Amino acid sequence: MNKIKEEIISMLIEHSRIIYSVLSDMGVFYNRWAENYEKHKTSLEKKKSKMQLSEEDADSIKIQLIQNYSEAEIAGLGDYIALILKMDNLINYPLEFVDMLPMIKVDGKNNEEIKKRYEKLINKTIEMANVLKSTIKSLRDKPDVVFNNTTNIHEIENEVDTIYRQFLEYLYSNENLNIRVLLRLRDSIVLLEQLCDRIHDIADLIRVLLYQ
Repeated sequence: MNKIKEEIISMLIEHSRIIYSVLSDMGVFYNRWAENYEKHKTSLEKKKSKMQLSEEDADSIKIQLIQNYSEAEIAGLGDYIALILKMDNLINYPLEFVDMLPMIKVDGKNNEEIKKRYEKLINKTIEMANVLKSTIKSLRDKPDVVFNNTTNIHEIENEVDTIYRQFLEYLYSNENLNIRVLLRLRDSIVLLEQLCDRIHDIADLIRVLLYQ
């Protein structure tokens, strides 16, 4: 592997670690929100601030990579620049999700069922981010691992689609939900589903890189 490609992959690896960290923080944020938002309000604000700082770190890596290598017009490495742009866009989704959660108030019988469905969706999202992190790390010299991981991402994304559709159907068929609450719940899970779609798109691009 040439030196420039090695440097680019090293930056991608660090960026993927930040993505996983942000999504893990999103999971922690959700768990505390689900337990008791008012009780954990202060700690949730701190968690959100940490996520925002991580976004800035990821953005710095993206900018550095683009400045260092896009002007050099390195033949055959353009897809690596496209990859960092797609990866950087991922972080917007968990930040929007934690912005939205405090506005959602669910009580009564719906509460536990909605939390259970949220948890399934969030866990699968974090699982995809973990596989993505491993995939980027393996770009250096483990093409078989990369191929298997991207296949795994496709499979998890199919599971996410099923969980998402079932969650959506539950919301639309629930006559006890206030329309405003329903719409906020819907918008929040759309964010998670779109996040998983973007990880799936990244997996497709990584497969292209395997054959360069």
